[in-house]
Amino acid sequence: MRPTRPPRRDPMRFTRRQALGAGLLAASSPALAACFNGGTGAGEDTVYDQPSGDVPEEFKDRQRVVFWSNWTSHNAEVLQRNVDAFHEAQDDIFCEIQIFEGYDNVESKLAASLQAKQVPDIAVLSDVVWNRFYLNEALEPLTGYFDDTFSTDAFHEQFITEGTVQGDVWWVPFGRSTPLFYFNRDIFAAVGLPDRAPETYAELHEWGLELKGYRSNGTDVAMRAYAGTDDWYFQGSTWAFGGGYSDGLDLILTSDETIAALEYDRKFIHDDQLGYLASDTSGDFISGVAATLTQSTGSLTGIDEAAEFEYGCGFLPQQATTGVPTGGGGLSILRYASDERKQAAWEVLKFLCTGEATVDWTLGTGYLPTTTDALESDEVQQRAQENPNYQVALDQLEIAQGPDVVRRYVPECVPEAITAIQAVYSGGSDPESTLAAMQETLEPAIDRIRPLYEERVEG
Repeated sequence: MRPTRPPRRDPMRFTRRQALGAGLLAASSPALAACFNGGTGAGEDTVYDQPSGDVPEEFKDRQRVVFWSNWTSHNAEVLQRNVDAFHEAQDDIFCEIQIFEGYDNVESKLAASLQAKQVPDIAVLSDVVWNRFYLNEALEPLTGYFDDTFSTDAFHEQFITEGTVQGDVWWVPFGRSTPLFYFNRDIFAAVGLPDRAPETYAELHEWGLELKGYRSNGTDVAMRAYAGTDDWYFQGSTWAFGGGYSDGLDLILTSDETIAALEYDRKFIHDDQLGYLASDTSGDFISGVAATLTQSTGSLTGIDEAAEFEYGCGFLPQQATTGVPTGGGGLSILRYASDERKQAAWEVLKFLCTGEATVDWTLGTGYLPTTTDALESDEVQQRAQENPNYQVALDQLEIAQGPDVVRRYVPECVPEAITAIQAVYSGGSDPESTLAAMQETLEPAIDRIRPLYEERVEG
Protein backbone atom coordinates (compact mmCIF):
# COMPACT_ATOMS: atom_id res chain seq x y z
CA MET A 1 0.00 0.00 0.00
CA ARG A 2 1.07 3.57 -0.55
CA PRO A 3 2.74 5.03 2.54
CA THR A 4 0.79 7.68 4.45
CA ARG A 5 2.58 11.01 4.37
CA PRO A 6 2.01 13.71 7.02
CA PRO A 7 0.34 16.60 5.13
CA ARG A 8 2.38 19.36 6.80
CA ARG A 9 5.70 17.71 6.11
CA ASP A 10 5.13 16.74 2.46
CA PRO A 11 5.28 19.59 -0.08
CA MET A 12 4.45 17.10 -2.84
CA ARG A 13 0.77 16.49 -2.05
CA PHE A 14 -0.61 17.49 -5.44
CA THR A 15 -4.01 16.35 -6.58
CA ARG A 16 -4.27 15.46 -10.27
CA ARG A 17 -6.29 18.62 -10.89
CA GLN A 18 -3.70 20.77 -9.11
CA ALA A 19 -0.89 19.16 -11.09
CA LEU A 20 -2.68 19.72 -14.36
CA GLY A 21 -3.36 23.30 -13.42
CA ALA A 22 0.31 23.85 -12.72
CA GLY A 23 1.36 22.21 -15.98
CA LEU A 24 3.09 19.35 -14.17
CA LEU A 25 1.88 16.18 -15.89
CA ALA A 26 4.44 15.12 -18.46
CA ALA A 27 2.59 12.24 -20.05
CA SER A 28 -0.75 13.92 -20.59
CA SER A 29 0.24 17.59 -20.63
CA PRO A 30 2.74 18.84 -23.21
CA ALA A 31 2.74 22.10 -21.24
CA LEU A 32 5.26 20.70 -18.78
CA ALA A 33 7.59 23.47 -19.86
CA ALA A 34 10.44 23.30 -17.38
CA CYS A 35 10.79 19.53 -17.35
CA PHE A 36 9.95 18.43 -20.87
CA ASN A 37 10.61 21.42 -23.08
CA GLY A 38 14.22 22.31 -22.49
CA GLY A 39 15.67 20.78 -19.36
CA THR A 40 15.19 21.26 -15.64
CA GLY A 41 17.56 24.20 -15.49
CA ALA A 42 19.27 22.95 -12.34
CA GLY A 43 23.03 22.95 -11.95
CA GLU A 44 25.14 19.82 -12.16
CA ASP A 45 25.75 19.68 -8.39
CA THR A 46 22.17 20.47 -7.39
CA VAL A 47 20.70 18.21 -4.70
CA TYR A 48 16.96 17.91 -4.12
CA ASP A 49 15.27 16.66 -0.94
CA GLN A 50 13.85 13.18 -0.56
CA PRO A 51 10.08 12.71 -0.36
CA SER A 52 8.93 12.18 3.18
CA GLY A 53 7.80 8.78 4.38
CA ASP A 54 7.96 6.26 7.17
CA VAL A 55 11.11 4.52 8.40
CA PRO A 56 10.67 1.62 10.84
CA GLU A 57 12.48 2.09 14.13
CA GLU A 58 14.84 -0.81 13.41
CA PHE A 59 16.14 1.01 10.31
CA LYS A 60 16.42 4.54 11.73
CA ASP A 61 20.24 4.52 11.61
CA ARG A 62 20.49 3.37 7.99
CA GLN A 63 20.86 5.43 4.82
CA ARG A 64 17.33 5.77 3.45
CA VAL A 65 16.55 5.09 -0.23
CA VAL A 66 13.15 6.08 -1.65
CA PHE A 67 11.98 3.79 -4.46
CA TRP A 68 8.97 4.93 -6.54
CA SER A 69 7.17 1.94 -8.04
CA ASN A 70 4.22 1.44 -10.36
CA TRP A 71 3.51 -2.15 -9.29
CA THR A 72 0.57 -3.09 -7.11
CA SER A 73 -1.01 -6.29 -5.82
CA HIS A 74 0.97 -9.48 -6.46
CA ASN A 75 3.92 -7.83 -8.23
CA ALA A 76 4.23 -5.32 -5.40
CA GLU A 77 4.43 -8.20 -2.94
CA VAL A 78 7.21 -9.88 -4.95
CA LEU A 79 9.19 -6.63 -5.09
CA GLN A 80 8.76 -6.00 -1.37
CA ARG A 81 9.85 -9.56 -0.61
CA ASN A 82 13.11 -8.98 -2.43
CA VAL A 83 13.66 -5.61 -0.79
CA ASP A 84 13.11 -7.28 2.58
CA ALA A 85 15.81 -9.78 1.61
CA PHE A 86 18.10 -6.83 0.83
CA HIS A 87 17.48 -5.44 4.32
CA GLU A 88 18.50 -8.78 5.82
CA ALA A 89 21.61 -9.06 3.65
CA GLN A 90 23.23 -5.85 4.92
CA ASP A 91 22.81 -3.30 7.72
CA ASP A 92 23.67 0.06 6.13
CA ILE A 93 20.72 0.87 3.82
CA PHE A 94 16.94 0.97 4.16
CA CYS A 95 14.82 1.04 0.99
CA GLU A 96 11.30 2.44 1.25
CA ILE A 97 8.98 1.56 -1.63
CA GLN A 98 6.32 4.16 -2.37
CA ILE A 99 3.64 3.03 -4.84
CA PHE A 100 1.87 5.10 -7.49
CA GLU A 101 -0.33 2.73 -9.47
CA GLY A 102 0.71 2.47 -13.12
CA TYR A 103 3.55 3.93 -15.15
CA ASP A 104 1.60 7.10 -15.91
CA ASN A 105 1.17 7.94 -12.24
CA VAL A 106 4.87 7.47 -11.54
CA GLU A 107 5.69 9.68 -14.51
CA SER A 108 3.34 12.49 -13.52
CA LYS A 109 4.43 12.37 -9.86
CA LEU A 110 8.09 12.46 -10.86
CA ALA A 111 7.50 15.40 -13.19
CA ALA A 112 5.81 17.23 -10.33
CA SER A 113 8.60 16.31 -7.93
CA LEU A 114 11.21 17.85 -10.21
CA GLN A 115 9.23 21.08 -10.21
CA ALA A 116 9.05 20.99 -6.42
CA LYS A 117 12.77 20.16 -6.10
CA GLN A 118 12.12 16.90 -4.32
CA VAL A 119 12.91 13.53 -5.90
CA PRO A 120 13.07 9.84 -5.05
CA ASP A 121 16.34 8.00 -5.46
CA ILE A 122 15.05 5.22 -7.75
CA ALA A 123 12.03 5.32 -10.05
CA VAL A 124 10.37 2.68 -12.19
CA LEU A 125 9.89 4.22 -15.63
CA SER A 126 8.30 2.65 -18.69
CA ASP A 127 10.07 2.10 -21.99
CA VAL A 128 8.36 5.18 -23.48
CA VAL A 129 8.88 7.48 -20.50
CA TRP A 130 12.47 7.25 -19.25
CA ASN A 131 13.81 8.81 -22.46
CA ARG A 132 12.00 12.07 -21.75
CA PHE A 133 13.53 12.39 -18.29
CA TYR A 134 16.91 11.59 -19.83
CA LEU A 135 16.39 14.26 -22.46
CA ASN A 136 15.87 16.82 -19.74
CA GLU A 137 18.92 15.74 -17.70
CA ALA A 138 16.96 14.37 -14.74
CA LEU A 139 18.61 10.93 -14.70
CA GLU A 140 21.96 9.77 -13.35
CA PRO A 141 24.41 8.12 -15.81
CA LEU A 142 25.02 4.63 -14.45
CA THR A 143 27.98 3.41 -16.48
CA GLY A 144 30.50 4.55 -13.88
CA TYR A 145 28.78 2.49 -11.16
CA PHE A 146 29.37 -0.84 -12.90
CA ASP A 147 32.50 -2.82 -12.01
CA ASP A 148 33.97 -6.29 -12.43
CA THR A 149 31.51 -7.79 -9.95
CA PHE A 150 28.45 -6.28 -11.64
CA SER A 151 28.93 -5.21 -15.25
CA THR A 152 26.57 -4.50 -18.13
CA ASP A 153 27.18 -8.12 -19.16
CA ALA A 154 24.82 -9.02 -16.32
CA PHE A 155 21.88 -8.06 -18.57
CA HIS A 156 20.35 -9.35 -21.77
CA GLU A 157 22.03 -7.38 -24.55
CA GLN A 158 18.77 -6.30 -26.20
CA PHE A 159 17.43 -4.79 -23.01
CA ILE A 160 20.57 -3.05 -21.71
CA THR A 161 21.09 -1.53 -25.16
CA GLU A 162 17.63 0.02 -25.04
CA GLY A 163 18.63 1.86 -21.86
CA THR A 164 21.88 3.20 -23.31
CA VAL A 165 22.32 6.61 -24.98
CA GLN A 166 25.62 8.13 -26.10
CA GLY A 167 27.60 5.38 -24.45
CA ASP A 168 26.02 5.68 -21.00
CA VAL A 169 23.43 3.49 -19.32
CA TRP A 170 20.51 5.52 -17.94
CA TRP A 171 17.81 2.88 -17.50
CA VAL A 172 18.35 -0.67 -16.26
CA PRO A 173 15.88 -3.33 -17.50
CA PHE A 174 13.50 -4.60 -14.83
CA GLY A 175 10.05 -5.97 -15.65
CA ARG A 176 10.34 -6.18 -19.45
CA SER A 177 7.93 -7.88 -21.83
CA THR A 178 6.80 -8.35 -25.42
CA PRO A 179 3.31 -9.10 -26.75
CA LEU A 180 2.46 -12.72 -27.54
CA PHE A 181 -0.23 -14.18 -29.77
CA TYR A 182 -2.53 -16.32 -27.60
CA PHE A 183 -5.04 -18.71 -29.20
CA ASN A 184 -7.80 -20.95 -27.87
CA ARG A 185 -6.83 -24.47 -28.95
CA ASP A 186 -10.28 -25.88 -28.30
CA ILE A 187 -11.97 -23.34 -30.57
CA PHE A 188 -9.33 -23.73 -33.28
CA ALA A 189 -9.85 -27.51 -33.22
CA ALA A 190 -13.63 -27.16 -33.33
CA VAL A 191 -13.53 -25.22 -36.61
CA GLY A 192 -10.67 -27.20 -38.14
CA LEU A 193 -7.90 -24.58 -37.85
CA PRO A 194 -4.25 -25.62 -37.40
CA ASP A 195 -2.97 -26.03 -33.86
CA ARG A 196 -0.62 -23.05 -34.05
CA ALA A 197 -0.56 -19.27 -34.25
CA PRO A 198 -1.00 -17.75 -37.73
CA GLU A 199 2.27 -16.95 -39.45
CA THR A 200 1.03 -13.78 -41.16
CA TYR A 201 -1.73 -11.21 -40.76
CA ALA A 202 -3.13 -12.43 -44.08
CA GLU A 203 -3.42 -15.92 -42.63
CA LEU A 204 -5.07 -14.54 -39.48
CA HIS A 205 -7.67 -12.89 -41.73
CA GLU A 206 -8.28 -16.12 -43.65
CA TRP A 207 -8.71 -18.05 -40.41
CA GLY A 208 -11.09 -15.40 -39.15
CA LEU A 209 -13.32 -15.99 -42.16
CA GLU A 210 -13.31 -19.73 -41.41
CA LEU A 211 -14.26 -19.06 -37.78
CA LYS A 212 -17.03 -16.61 -38.65
CA GLY A 213 -20.42 -17.88 -37.55
CA TYR A 214 -19.03 -20.24 -34.93
CA ARG A 215 -20.94 -20.15 -31.65
CA SER A 216 -19.95 -21.46 -28.24
CA ASN A 217 -22.27 -21.63 -25.25
CA GLY A 218 -24.87 -19.69 -27.22
CA THR A 219 -22.48 -16.82 -28.02
CA ASP A 220 -20.88 -15.77 -31.30
CA VAL A 221 -17.11 -16.12 -31.10
CA ALA A 222 -14.95 -13.41 -32.70
CA MET A 223 -11.47 -14.12 -34.00
CA ARG A 224 -9.90 -11.21 -32.16
CA ALA A 225 -10.69 -8.72 -29.40
CA TYR A 226 -8.91 -5.40 -29.95
CA ALA A 227 -7.58 -3.14 -27.19
CA GLY A 228 -8.14 0.51 -28.01
CA THR A 229 -6.42 1.98 -24.97
CA ASP A 230 -2.89 0.80 -25.71
CA ASP A 231 -1.04 1.55 -28.94
CA TRP A 232 1.79 -0.85 -28.04
CA TYR A 233 0.34 -3.56 -30.24
CA PHE A 234 -0.34 -1.18 -33.12
CA GLN A 235 3.31 -0.06 -33.04
CA GLY A 236 4.25 -3.68 -33.77
CA SER A 237 1.76 -4.16 -36.58
CA THR A 238 2.95 -0.98 -38.33
CA TRP A 239 6.42 -2.55 -38.46
CA ALA A 240 5.01 -5.87 -39.69
CA PHE A 241 3.41 -4.09 -42.65
CA GLY A 242 6.68 -2.28 -43.40
CA GLY A 243 5.77 1.08 -41.84
CA GLY A 244 6.07 2.60 -38.40
CA TYR A 245 5.57 5.76 -36.39
CA SER A 246 8.80 7.48 -37.34
CA ASP A 247 12.23 7.19 -38.86
CA GLY A 248 14.23 9.03 -36.23
CA LEU A 249 12.17 12.15 -35.59
CA ASP A 250 10.71 12.11 -39.10
CA LEU A 251 7.13 10.85 -39.02
CA ILE A 252 6.08 8.09 -41.43
CA LEU A 253 2.48 7.79 -40.25
CA THR A 254 1.14 8.67 -43.70
CA SER A 255 3.28 6.14 -45.55
CA ASP A 256 1.37 3.53 -47.56
CA GLU A 257 2.71 0.79 -45.28
CA THR A 258 1.57 2.40 -42.02
CA ILE A 259 -1.83 3.17 -43.49
CA ALA A 260 -2.08 -0.46 -44.65
CA ALA A 261 -1.60 -1.67 -41.08
CA LEU A 262 -4.51 0.40 -39.78
CA GLU A 263 -6.64 -0.36 -42.84
CA TYR A 264 -6.15 -4.06 -42.10
CA ASP A 265 -7.66 -3.55 -38.64
CA ARG A 266 -10.52 -1.41 -39.99
CA LYS A 267 -11.46 -4.06 -42.57
CA PHE A 268 -11.05 -6.89 -40.04
CA ILE A 269 -13.45 -5.21 -37.61
CA HIS A 270 -15.95 -3.34 -39.75
CA ASP A 271 -16.07 -4.90 -43.23
CA ASP A 272 -15.60 -8.56 -42.31
CA GLN A 273 -16.78 -8.35 -38.69
CA LEU A 274 -14.09 -10.71 -37.45
CA GLY A 275 -13.08 -8.60 -34.46
CA TYR A 276 -14.31 -5.84 -32.19
CA LEU A 277 -13.14 -3.16 -29.76
CA ALA A 278 -13.22 -4.74 -26.30
CA SER A 279 -13.11 -3.18 -22.85
CA ASP A 280 -11.34 -6.25 -21.42
CA THR A 281 -9.51 -8.28 -24.07
CA SER A 282 -8.02 -10.77 -21.61
CA GLY A 283 -11.36 -11.33 -19.93
CA ASP A 284 -13.06 -11.95 -23.25
CA PHE A 285 -10.38 -14.43 -24.28
CA ILE A 286 -10.62 -16.29 -20.97
CA SER A 287 -14.42 -16.44 -21.20
CA GLY A 288 -14.27 -17.78 -24.78
CA VAL A 289 -15.85 -14.76 -26.46
CA ALA A 290 -12.67 -14.14 -28.49
CA ALA A 291 -10.63 -16.97 -30.01
CA THR A 292 -7.33 -15.08 -29.96
CA LEU A 293 -5.59 -12.42 -27.94
CA THR A 294 -2.56 -10.22 -28.39
CA GLN A 295 -1.31 -9.64 -24.88
CA SER A 296 1.87 -9.18 -22.87
CA THR A 297 4.15 -12.05 -21.94
CA GLY A 298 3.56 -10.79 -18.41
CA SER A 299 -0.03 -12.09 -18.68
CA LEU A 300 1.05 -15.71 -19.10
CA THR A 301 0.71 -16.58 -15.43
CA GLY A 302 -2.70 -14.97 -15.03
CA ILE A 303 -4.14 -16.55 -18.19
CA ASP A 304 -2.69 -19.92 -17.21
CA GLU A 305 -4.48 -19.77 -13.89
CA ALA A 306 -7.79 -18.48 -15.23
CA ALA A 307 -8.31 -20.28 -18.54
CA GLU A 308 -10.48 -23.42 -18.37
CA PHE A 309 -9.41 -24.55 -21.83
CA GLU A 310 -6.24 -25.48 -23.65
CA TYR A 311 -4.50 -22.47 -25.08
CA GLY A 312 -1.30 -21.94 -27.01
CA CYS A 313 1.09 -19.08 -27.70
CA GLY A 314 3.02 -18.09 -30.77
CA PHE A 315 5.01 -15.24 -32.24
CA LEU A 316 3.08 -12.18 -33.38
CA PRO A 317 2.06 -12.52 -37.04
CA GLN A 318 4.38 -11.21 -39.71
CA GLN A 319 3.44 -9.58 -42.98
CA ALA A 320 6.07 -7.72 -45.00
CA THR A 321 8.46 -8.33 -42.11
CA THR A 322 8.42 -9.00 -38.36
CA GLY A 323 6.87 -6.57 -35.89
CA VAL A 324 7.50 -7.35 -32.23
CA PRO A 325 7.81 -4.40 -29.82
CA THR A 326 9.45 -4.65 -26.43
CA GLY A 327 7.69 -3.04 -23.51
CA GLY A 328 7.56 -2.88 -19.75
CA GLY A 329 9.68 -0.97 -17.29
CA GLY A 330 13.14 -0.37 -15.95
CA LEU A 331 14.93 1.33 -13.08
CA SER A 332 16.60 4.74 -13.16
CA ILE A 333 18.45 6.64 -10.45
CA LEU A 334 17.65 10.34 -10.17
CA ARG A 335 20.42 12.81 -10.89
CA TYR A 336 19.39 15.25 -8.15
CA ALA A 337 19.75 12.83 -5.25
CA SER A 338 22.84 13.33 -3.10
CA ASP A 339 25.94 11.23 -3.80
CA GLU A 340 25.25 9.17 -0.68
CA ARG A 341 21.68 8.50 -1.74
CA LYS A 342 22.73 7.60 -5.29
CA GLN A 343 25.37 5.16 -4.11
CA ALA A 344 22.88 3.54 -1.74
CA ALA A 345 20.30 3.40 -4.53
CA TRP A 346 22.85 1.63 -6.71
CA GLU A 347 23.32 -1.04 -4.03
CA VAL A 348 19.56 -1.63 -4.00
CA LEU A 349 19.46 -1.84 -7.79
CA LYS A 350 22.42 -4.21 -7.86
CA PHE A 351 20.83 -6.54 -5.32
CA LEU A 352 17.52 -6.68 -7.20
CA CYS A 353 19.25 -7.48 -10.50
CA THR A 354 21.51 -10.30 -9.32
CA GLY A 355 21.31 -13.72 -7.72
CA GLU A 356 18.15 -15.12 -6.17
CA ALA A 357 16.35 -11.77 -6.24
CA THR A 358 16.33 -11.54 -10.05
CA VAL A 359 15.26 -15.18 -10.35
CA ASP A 360 12.46 -14.69 -7.82
CA TRP A 361 11.29 -11.53 -9.58
CA THR A 362 11.23 -13.28 -12.97
CA LEU A 363 9.36 -16.35 -11.79
CA GLY A 364 7.14 -14.49 -9.35
CA THR A 365 5.88 -11.90 -11.83
CA GLY A 366 6.05 -13.65 -15.20
CA TYR A 367 8.10 -10.85 -16.75
CA LEU A 368 10.85 -11.85 -19.17
CA PRO A 369 14.23 -12.62 -17.59
CA THR A 370 16.40 -9.56 -18.23
CA THR A 371 19.57 -10.74 -16.50
CA THR A 372 22.01 -13.54 -17.21
CA ASP A 373 21.52 -14.78 -13.63
CA ALA A 374 17.82 -15.30 -14.35
CA LEU A 375 18.22 -16.54 -17.93
CA GLU A 376 20.77 -19.18 -16.93
CA SER A 377 19.16 -20.24 -13.66
CA ASP A 378 17.92 -23.80 -13.26
CA GLU A 379 14.55 -22.48 -12.09
CA VAL A 380 13.89 -20.39 -15.23
CA GLN A 381 15.14 -23.17 -17.50
CA GLN A 382 12.79 -25.58 -15.74
CA ARG A 383 9.87 -23.15 -16.17
CA ALA A 384 10.57 -22.99 -19.91
CA GLN A 385 10.67 -26.79 -20.15
CA GLU A 386 7.44 -27.23 -18.21
CA ASN A 387 5.57 -24.48 -20.07
CA PRO A 388 6.29 -24.29 -23.82
CA ASN A 389 4.39 -21.00 -23.96
CA TYR A 390 7.01 -19.44 -21.71
CA GLN A 391 9.71 -20.68 -24.06
CA VAL A 392 7.91 -18.96 -26.94
CA ALA A 393 8.24 -15.67 -25.06
CA LEU A 394 11.98 -16.21 -24.64
CA ASP A 395 12.47 -17.18 -28.29
CA GLN A 396 10.48 -14.24 -29.66
CA LEU A 397 12.75 -11.81 -27.83
CA GLU A 398 15.40 -12.43 -30.49
CA ILE A 399 13.31 -10.55 -33.10
CA ALA A 400 11.95 -7.84 -30.79
CA GLN A 401 12.88 -4.16 -30.94
CA GLY A 402 12.36 -0.99 -28.92
CA PRO A 403 9.81 1.74 -29.76
CA ASP A 404 10.23 4.23 -32.58
CA VAL A 405 11.93 7.48 -31.58
CA VAL A 406 8.81 9.65 -31.65
CA ARG A 407 6.93 7.22 -29.43
CA ARG A 408 9.76 7.39 -26.88
CA TYR A 409 10.60 11.08 -26.85
CA VAL A 410 7.39 12.96 -27.71
CA PRO A 411 4.85 12.84 -24.83
CA GLU A 412 1.93 13.61 -27.16
CA CYS A 413 2.56 10.56 -29.36
CA VAL A 414 0.95 7.79 -27.31
CA PRO A 415 -2.30 9.65 -26.46
CA GLU A 416 -2.62 10.76 -30.10
CA ALA A 417 -2.07 7.19 -31.28
CA ILE A 418 -4.71 5.90 -28.89
CA THR A 419 -7.16 8.51 -30.18
CA ALA A 420 -6.41 7.43 -33.75
CA ILE A 421 -6.83 3.69 -33.28
CA GLN A 422 -9.98 4.14 -31.21
CA ALA A 423 -11.49 6.23 -34.00
CA VAL A 424 -10.84 3.41 -36.44
CA TYR A 425 -11.61 0.45 -34.17
CA SER A 426 -14.80 1.94 -32.75
CA GLY A 427 -16.15 4.23 -35.44
CA GLY A 428 -14.57 2.84 -38.60
CA SER A 429 -12.87 6.13 -39.45
CA ASP A 430 -10.77 6.30 -42.60
CA PRO A 431 -7.20 5.23 -41.65
CA GLU A 432 -5.46 7.54 -44.13
CA SER A 433 -7.15 10.73 -42.95
CA THR A 434 -6.95 9.64 -39.31
CA LEU A 435 -3.20 9.07 -39.50
CA ALA A 436 -2.75 12.32 -41.44
CA ALA A 437 -4.49 14.20 -38.64
CA MET A 438 -2.28 12.48 -36.07
CA GLN A 439 0.84 13.41 -38.01
CA GLU A 440 -0.27 17.03 -38.34
CA THR A 441 -0.88 17.23 -34.58
CA LEU A 442 2.52 15.77 -33.72
CA GLU A 443 4.65 17.90 -36.01
CA PRO A 444 4.76 20.98 -33.70
CA ALA A 445 5.57 18.76 -30.71
CA ILE A 446 8.47 17.23 -32.62
CA ASP A 447 9.76 20.64 -33.65
CA ARG A 448 9.72 21.65 -30.00
CA ILE A 449 11.95 18.82 -28.80
CA ARG A 450 14.12 18.45 -31.90
CA PRO A 451 17.00 20.76 -30.78
CA LEU A 452 17.29 18.99 -27.43
CA TYR A 453 17.07 15.58 -29.08
CA GLU A 454 19.79 16.45 -31.57
CA GLU A 455 22.01 17.65 -28.73
CA ARG A 456 21.40 14.88 -26.19
CA VAL A 457 20.84 11.86 -28.46
CA GLU A 458 22.42 12.51 -31.83
CA GLY A 459 25.15 14.91 -30.73
